[in-house]
Amino acid sequence: MTLRDAALRLLELDQQVVQALVEGNTEEFSQMLGAYWTLKTELKQRMLGESTLSIDDSTARDVLHKIGQDDGFQSDRAIERLKELRGGDAAFEELEDEDIDELGAELFYCWYSHHEYVTALGELRPLILWSDTSEVVRRLVDQVRQCYAFQQYDAAFGLCRTLLEASIRDVCLRRGLLPDMGEDAVLSEKLNWGQLRDAVSSGALNENLKDLYGRLSKVLHARKAVTESDAREVFQETLSVIEEIYGVHETP
Repeated sequence: MTLRDAALRLLELDQQVVQALVEGNTEEFSQMLGAYWTLKTELKQRMLGESTLSIDDSTARDVLHKIGQDDGFQSDRAIERLKELRGGDAAFEELEDEDIDELGAELFYCWYSHHEYVTALGELRPLILWSDTSEVVRRLVDQVRQCYAFQQYDAAFGLCRTLLEASIRDVCLRRGLLPDMGEDAVLSEKLNWGQLRDAVSSGALNENLKDLYGRLSKVLHARKAVTESDAREVFQETLSVIEEIYGVHETP
């Protein structure tokens, strides 16, 4: 697994830890928290031997920055509290219902509740397509929804750009829209945004993609603060554009 993919997976695991905490699922919480700790430890060890890193994904870079600075994910707070409760040993595999209730009350429900989580998820619709899409696209849609539900609006907004790029790459690959570049070029992400955009769109759709991508980039470049309504609206717009792209390139 590349550093980029491992960093994104760590973020996904952190979200799954909190989701299991919200749902009161002790077994799932234990498994996800253990997987999170294992992967974070592996990432820290891999970074020890590197002087510089080149990561082409802003979300992955942010995760690696947090790891390097021990700057907190929700899972880290849960692990630290477990160590306090158990005298230095987190013991993920031995958690009981009482443990997750206590952790939830101390670390999560003081500022959030399952009612807010469910309500927020209900505000965002799924991606609706005639045909199937890639596992990467499905995972990114879920990540955006989870970030929004947990009030991480900057992250949700930023991930919309990654989702847009991943969807267009998927269409290019499935429809063979760039045969001169070869399948490997698409898979290895060697194509820039302009090439991908122009391969799947023209006219008004192409202009809409330019505008949306530009607005999404402003957040990633820290030129815009994101509100709850901003994140919700741009997610709905991103889904609509993606659905239009897939619709244009559906097989008759």
